[in-house]
Amino acid sequence: MLFRQIVVIGSLLLAAVVLQTTVLSRLGLPGATPDLVVVTVVAVALALGPAAGALTGFLGGALLDVATPSDSILGLASIVLIAVGLAVGVAVDREDSSVWTLSLIAGAACGAATLGTALLSAILGSERIIWTVVPGVTLTTVLYGLILGRVMIPLVGALSRRLVPEAFLD
Repeated sequence: MLFRQIVVIGSLLLAAVVLQTTVLSRLGLPGATPDLVVVTVVAVALALGPAAGALTGFLGGALLDVATPSDSILGLASIVLIAVGLAVGVAVDREDSSVWTLSLIAGAACGAATLGTALLSAILGSERIIWTVVPGVTLTTVLYGLILGRVMIPLVGALSRRLVPEAFLD
């Protein structure tokens, strides 16, 4: 079971990072780049629970740090995404929520990840944060998270039930 979960998580994350860095970042959409990795972390946390969500957050952040050339603080994305995956996995009961509610949670998680990254970067001494831009970027990230969540949460849930059915046995 654990091996299949890791394969599913790894495959989803690899696809999310590749799509986010090669396709979504080049669309030229206003505001932020749609954050498919955060939405994937949320979807896995909803489908497989807080431990899988935290693992997905760690691996997703590490992949983003390696995949995108930047001078940001190494490991910061992992810290933020671990918190997102753990919080969503613990706080939200997927069975008691509609897809629209779960999409709202994905949007909120995207906004929280954006704000968390900005705040942690500032605390750790990064001078790259432009605080006048943060509200607009956060708002567009939330909007894109809502849209991506509407697609990704049911998709990841269906894939998880199909490929890791023992994770859903009570």
